[in-house]
Amino acid sequence: MHLDGKVALVTGAASGIGHAIAKRYLEVGARVVIADLNLDAATAAARSLGDRKSAMGVAMNVADEEQVNAGVEASVAAFGKVDILVSSAGIQIVHPIEDFPLADWKRLLAIHLDGAFLTTKACLKHMYRQNSGAIIYMGSVHSYEASPLKAAYVTAKHGLLGLCRTVAKEGARHGVRANVVCPASCARPSSTSRSPSRPRSSASPRRRW
Repeated sequence: MHLDGKVALVTGAASGIGHAIAKRYLEVGARVVIADLNLDAATAAARSLGDRKSAMGVAMNVADEEQVNAGVEASVAAFGKVDILVSSAGIQIVHPIEDFPLADWKRLLAIHLDGAFLTTKACLKHMYRQNSGAIIYMGSVHSYEASPLKAAYVTAKHGLLGLCRTVAKEGARHGVRANVVCPASCARPSSTSRSPSRPRSSASPRRRW
């Protein structure tokens, strides 16, 4: 993979999967914007990964339209464009459906779905202007399957498929691609086990529309 000259904005990238993606993108030549709810954490992550010419941190509550727009505009002001959006910000809240607080339901969907929509909307106008771009949504095995206690998470991850399909159809004439990456869950190795851990599913489906 070569991303020389590309600018990538990765949400939720101060830690976890988003941070690993940002690190890899920098290794293959991209300039990266670390977008995170915590500005100090975003800035620290950016400094740990690269210099000011290659990485920057921005504060971004992905469920807040003003913060999303401000973060995207700051990224473009610093690096001149945005070529890649990785919508990685997310949380997990578990409850049985009969006890699932509506506030928790709305919060999870706001971060996963509203966040994906708002960051996509803010980036698309820049991608359309340059007639190129790539949008990557962080899905899950729960984009295709369900698990008990995860009604909001499953609903959100299923919803990303619909958003991605629509973005791909609208963006195709502007040179913009959209993908959902859906990692399968894997068993964690046990410290007391001598046998290697086995993946629960060998499938790590990726979809492109």
